[in-house]
Amino acid sequence: MKLNTLKYLIILLGITPILFFVYYVWQYTINVPFLDDNLYYTKAVVDVNKSESFSEIFRIFMRQHTITEHKTPVSRLVAYLLYKITGTLNFFTFAQLGNLTLFGILFLFWRFFRKHAWNIAYFLPIPFLIFQMQTYENQFWMGCAWLYYPIGLWQMVTFYLLSYQKPRYFTFAMLSAVLVTFIFSNGMFVFFPATLILIYQKRYKHLGIIALVAVVCLTVYFSNYTPSTINPPSFSIPNILTGFVLMIGSYVDVQHLHQYAPITATLIGLIILGFLTYGGIWLLRQYFNSTPKETTEKESDILFLVSSIIVLCMSAGAVAYSRYTGEHGFDEMFVSRYRFMSILLMSLTYLFSLLLTKGTVRKAILTIFLPILMFLCVYSYYIWHNYNVYYRERLVAGTFNFKFHNSWVLYPFDNDWTNQVDVVNIEAIKTGVYQLPTLPFTQFQDAINKDTVQNIKDLAFTLIQKKDRFVLKDETLNVENPIEIEQNIVLKSKRNTYLLPLIRQRNKSKRDLIFHQNLFWKGFECDILKNTFIPDEYTVGLLKVQNGKYEIQYSNSKLKL
Repeated sequence: MKLNTLKYLIILLGITPILFFVYYVWQYTINVPFLDDNLYYTKAVVDVNKSESFSEIFRIFMRQHTITEHKTPVSRLVAYLLYKITGTLNFFTFAQLGNLTLFGILFLFWRFFRKHAWNIAYFLPIPFLIFQMQTYENQFWMGCAWLYYPIGLWQMVTFYLLSYQKPRYFTFAMLSAVLVTFIFSNGMFVFFPATLILIYQKRYKHLGIIALVAVVCLTVYFSNYTPSTINPPSFSIPNILTGFVLMIGSYVDVQHLHQYAPITATLIGLIILGFLTYGGIWLLRQYFNSTPKETTEKESDILFLVSSIIVLCMSAGAVAYSRYTGEHGFDEMFVSRYRFMSILLMSLTYLFSLLLTKGTVRKAILTIFLPILMFLCVYSYYIWHNYNVYYRERLVAGTFNFKFHNSWVLYPFDNDWTNQVDVVNIEAIKTGVYQLPTLPFTQFQDAINKDTVQNIKDLAFTLIQKKDRFVLKDETLNVENPIEIEQNIVLKSKRNTYLLPLIRQRNKSKRDLIFHQNLFWKGFECDILKNTFIPDEYTVGLLKVQNGKYEIQYSNSKLKL
């Protein structure tokens, strides 16, 4: 009876991060496209609706993104099917479908885990690794959810099917490899580790088939291909190696201790590379010392783990090559959307450690790493919450701005990329492909737009002018969680009204946070980019929407843009 109770407690502990992740993402995702989402998906749906032939539809789905090397036909097809089924392109639903990939990854790891009949307690670190907020961009940015997550899943599915030689597995592995190739550019890396697996298993007929499939896929992918125009990198082996090691260990970058990131990330990166080296050498010994025979269970296990680590390292190397020498350099290696590669590498390395150890050593691994991973999981929500709120608020403010200005006002209006995004969205709304969502201020937005400057108060705003923006600051105003109380900065002139998001200050009082759930402290910042708004003289105000009512207070501050 006690054993059953303990087992249920372990299961409850394991599903806790999953349930909270679903609850949190559900709350903070809204039906608004962000940045490239319109160019990836909305434009594809609009153009397909106007197409007149199957060949033209195929060309639209296979079209290269405007400024990068990426072709994303799989997720574009999903977006189009979502539109056809529901009658509209709903980005909230689209994001949740992308996040479901995490459950596929969890199930794949569970299948591997259960093959060894290990105690269920040893699986606990996996959900705490996968379901956390260090990769927050992937949760809320639809393009990322449909690019980075599925690549990780389907590449590993391909290697899993190839490593364990069972009837029909090879056919499904080929389908998986083709699928992942057309999810995102890094997906094509799947073919290199797949060929290594087949060479190891001496399956030369299958090797020829996969080589042919690879040639066909790559030929189709690179047809009508234009190299990316973004930050052409300068080739430097030391920079690439540095960025590569930092990226594969980036999961353990703890905010507020970011100055130690080179040490922690490098240490974890070297541990991951150590397991990869061990597994590679072990497989080479087995390969040269064995006669043709069926691959043993342990060999299949290590083949799956090693090939999965190899392909993730290839992706990390590609990002290091293209980004480390770019504008942001070091910090680019810790961007949240890329960090998922490090999380998968950590998960694979952890499973590798279970495979290689037993008894006391295995218990020690769990005892040391489970508390650390649980802490990092919980801490990720605390440290990134204000970023997630700001992320949401940008889209909320953008919804208001788009209705009255036909622009999201996310980037300077003289930017060609910005113009493309706005033009696509105008056409999508006009043709019914997309509808702006209903938000807390929706019933008041016409009144807010027509409002005259009244209720002027001496709000304690500080305005700082910088090269490309003004920064509005306040250190006294109570700011709230926008799920309960919506607050936005208002820029108001005689002819124009804009809403801007607040960058809220995180609560510095741990006691107040724990006992009163006050997520934010007094004060905020607000960036007001130049060359983004229609030139005019604006009064600065604050909008507050609560309990079905709204209030605007204007300050004495005037801003000429």
